[in-house]
Amino acid sequence: MKPALAAILAASALICAAQTKAPVIVIGIDGLGAAALRQSQPPAIAQLMKSGIWTLNARAVMPTVSSPNWASMIMGATPEIHGVDSNDWRFDKYAITPACRAPRGSFPTVFDHLKQRAPNLHTALIHDWQGFANLLDPASVRSIQHYKGSPATTDAAIEYLKTRKPDLLFIQLDGLDHAGHQHGWWTTGYREELYVIDAMVARIVSAARSTGPAYILLTGDHGGQADKKHGHAADSDILIPWILSGPAIPANRELTSVVSTADTAPTIAALLGHSAHPCWTGQPVKP
Repeated sequence: MKPALAAILAASALICAAQTKAPVIVIGIDGLGAAALRQSQPPAIAQLMKSGIWTLNARAVMPTVSSPNWASMIMGATPEIHGVDSNDWRFDKYAITPACRAPRGSFPTVFDHLKQRAPNLHTALIHDWQGFANLLDPASVRSIQHYKGSPATTDAAIEYLKTRKPDLLFIQLDGLDHAGHQHGWWTTGYREELYVIDAMVARIVSAARSTGPAYILLTGDHGGQADKKHGHAADSDILIPWILSGPAIPANRELTSVVSTADTAPTIAALLGHSAHPCWTGQPVKP
């Protein structure tokens, strides 16, 4: 097959998926490095991989800490572009000037972009790590809710899915990162918590699809090390899983192209039928 034709067919597959009206549910698992899934996958995550497209070679960004990586995920760009360079970043306190600005003054997130393009879309964030909310403009999101602990966050997300029916719900779970800091990444304690989180994933997926089709995008912000830390310049910190399952998405297809966490926002926009923000450097992930 000629390269040009292959590119057209790949793009057509994502366009076809976007034409299927379905909500997008993002499950972001803090501290989920790809190494945790290389030898075995817990059942709910394994099922998402079997039913969709996936890679265990997606790339986080440097530094491999939470704010720069959650920012890159929802801002469709990398730190030198969006300016979020540490967990101390605030929209009014930064060292790197963002290359573009949303109304609040920080770099445009997928929530800002969708608010501008489709103001009637129902978007929401339910997060476990308190710092996540610093990255968003509350005026661009229908609802932002913070709960302490992954079980409470999961319960709240399931209730929201059942009663509010959002078009985009981003759920951030922090328990696995806590396990990494307590026990060390890839240890028995870390893997035990991964299976606990996986049971929460199963409940979220069931709730999301209880009334019809839904896109489920599952990924992590960074991995870590056995020394109970992350932030290193190492594969174990920077390689993350990226999994997408839903209507018109091919089943059990491993992605061979390069995938960056910055590709997440453009992919979310495409699944909801919108082009990427012109300032984003990430690209929609094509099957």
